[in-house]
Amino acid sequence: MTPNHDRRTMLKATGALALGTPFGGCLALGQPDSNGDGSEANITVTVGRNGNLGFEPRDVTVLPGTTVEWVWDSDTHNIYVDDQPEGANWQGTPGKVSKLYDDGYRYAHTFDVLGRYEYYCAPHKAAGATGTVTVAESKDADAEPPENHATKADLPVEVGPEGYLEFAPGTDRPLAVPVGTEVAFVWKSDGNNLVVDEQPDGANWRGTPGGSSDLYDEGYEYGHTFDVPGFYKFHSAPYESAGMIGEMYVTE
Repeated sequence: MTPNHDRRTMLKATGALALGTPFGGCLALGQPDSNGDGSEANITVTVGRNGNLGFEPRDVTVLPGTTVEWVWDSDTHNIYVDDQPEGANWQGTPGKVSKLYDDGYRYAHTFDVLGRYEYYCAPHKAAGATGTVTVAESKDADAEPPENHATKADLPVEVGPEGYLEFAPGTDRPLAVPVGTEVAFVWKSDGNNLVVDEQPDGANWRGTPGGSSDLYDEGYEYGHTFDVPGFYKFHSAPYESAGMIGEMYVTE
């Protein structure tokens, strides 16, 4: 594993050059809308938003029977399935791997087989245009934090400290806090946000206001009270592909 110091130095030096940053994350960016009966509505993934070569969200976690819809926001993209669970039949977008689709195209698939699905955009895979769909029976509320986790005493979470592309804590060390904790996030550099990738069933964390395209600068502060135990994953949209991803565990 690369030492933390080396990784952070590399990110600071190269983060601004990240191409095709896939804005992203699992359930919510992926936070689905409610159907009103407690079930999940379709989750929408944007393909090539504003010309970026990626999927937003990049990683999606859903329950069996959920339909995921991909909506093209720029030209010449496709979905090619790289790996999927045994018994699944996801074919990706129609046609051969060379068949591409343009702005306005829509494609959907209903996921019924449990497991992890990996896919990419064929012409832009090398630029980071990859994604995953994980079908799980539930989002684990009993997830245990690793031994080296940060605690409530390490709050607030600093966003982009000293210009590094990380959450501190959250990126190098996952954060673990008790149920009912209000977690404060404080911006230490410009052009970042909080996009929620994954959260437990019943949680309603939406991340920073405005969605993945709204960015906030140094001095901005944001907070959320976490009342549902389980595992949470989040990222900063402009720098997800550079590793600006955070993890948090809310414990009973």
